[in-house]
Amino acid sequence: MIILPIAYDSFSTRSMATIIKTDIKIFIDPSVAIAPYRYNLKPHRIELEELKNKKKEIIELSKDVDLIIITHYHWDHCPNPKEEHFKILYNKKLIIKDFNNYINNSQRRRGKMAYEKIKNKSEIIIGDNKSFKFNNTYIEISPPLFHGIENSALGYVIGTYVEYKNKSLFFGSDIQGILTDFTLNYIIEKNPDYIILSGPPFYHVKWDISYNEIFYKNIEKLLENTKVSKIIIDHHMARSLNYKEILDNLNEIGKNYGTEFLSAADYLNIKNVQLEANRELLYKYYNE
Repeated sequence: MIILPIAYDSFSTRSMATIIKTDIKIFIDPSVAIAPYRYNLKPHRIELEELKNKKKEIIELSKDVDLIIITHYHWDHCPNPKEEHFKILYNKKLIIKDFNNYINNSQRRRGKMAYEKIKNKSEIIIGDNKSFKFNNTYIEISPPLFHGIENSALGYVIGTYVEYKNKSLFFGSDIQGILTDFTLNYIIEKNPDYIILSGPPFYHVKWDISYNEIFYKNIEKLLENTKVSKIIIDHHMARSLNYKEILDNLNEIGKNYGTEFLSAADYLNIKNVQLEANRELLYKYYNE
């Protein structure tokens, strides 16, 4: 199993676009987006250039994929039908989040809009709580998981479990760490070798500090009850300026269980640039 992060907040703009190679090629959440405002600043030109480049890269990399999985209908995960990279969904086998059930109004509208554009162009499977076998690759889609805390107004996402030969991965899109017992127990039951998580949005004004304790307790429970050796934890968490410090704290816990926490950039052995988190500095030093 080969895991290839394509665009993540630690080294690009908002995204969890990831390719998984087994005996098939899977592209999960092949999209990118950008924060319209951060620190009351619009996106810097460097961010906009990165966004443009990643859309082009996603288009190119999608040409030979066997399967695309859409975990929910935020535009940093599902291509916007109004944008050029939406066309990667044409003439493909797609597993998508149910856009009628366990979904909030905003995502329902977006999901239906996307579906109307692809329904006659692609093979579409509603994935929630289903399992599949493609060649020797086993894929299980979770039941709907909260987009963050219990009863989150942001609705639900689907998680993806991939097993090939003797290795397995759980991809936790936008679950914002592990904040509910249901999500925790599902991942423990799968007992994956590797995990990819969107970390908590510590930077956000609506993040309640009481959630910190839930997050860290659940991380420890996860490590106590699984064999996971590597956890890529990125996305929302990489929008915090103290991201490196948070990773260090997690690795203090992880070393007791033989588990490494790292950013997608760390995994690729490239620089953590955190463009959104550093938008003020971009304007300060690159404002020509």
